[in-house]
Amino acid sequence: MAMLMKEKRTTLTKRQQEIYDFLKDRIQNRGYGPTVREIGDNFGIKSPNGVMCHLKALEKKGLITRESNMSRAICLSESKPQNHSLPLIGTAISGSPIRPAVSSDERVEFEALFSGGDKACLQVRGHAFASLGIADGDQLIISRDSVVEMDDLVVALDDRHCVTICRIEGEGRQPVPAIPGAFPTTTRQILGTLVGTVRRYSASQR
Repeated sequence: MAMLMKEKRTTLTKRQQEIYDFLKDRIQNRGYGPTVREIGDNFGIKSPNGVMCHLKALEKKGLITRESNMSRAICLSESKPQNHSLPLIGTAISGSPIRPAVSSDERVEFEALFSGGDKACLQVRGHAFASLGIADGDQLIISRDSVVEMDDLVVALDDRHCVTICRIEGEGRQPVPAIPGAFPTTTRQILGTLVGTVRRYSASQR
């Protein structure tokens, strides 16, 4: 397989190699691929069709795979399967010594958070959701096809098309602003159920 991949890579044009290296850098270091527009901007390709020609060539040569109707769904053919679990080293209890894990082989699975169903990600900018423990720069993981239940937190758009976080309450299962003291607004659209939050720390924060 490695030899086959090497043979395919030698058939790339200079521009195809540059685009492949760009895709690889973004996928491995950022976690997801660039959009067609990002590729075009990076290489000065004004036409989206021009970018698509390069992507189709890379796909035909077996270096990438793409999913239709998904702008960032570019995967490297040589990528290893993702492992959505981490080893559990213990439980941190406030003011108490760490409680070690029962077994050194015990792991915490995050598969359900990122895969299965129609999941999407929304990036937070600003501090509007700080009272909910959501900080500037956090990524909200949203399930867009789950059935909304009582007391669920949902991400919605209000009558100004601004993002708001609501809790489902009452017999009519109405979305009510989850932020204490928030001014009630009409909810135009529920984007999905909030199933998780991902936070990355910068070097200065660490």
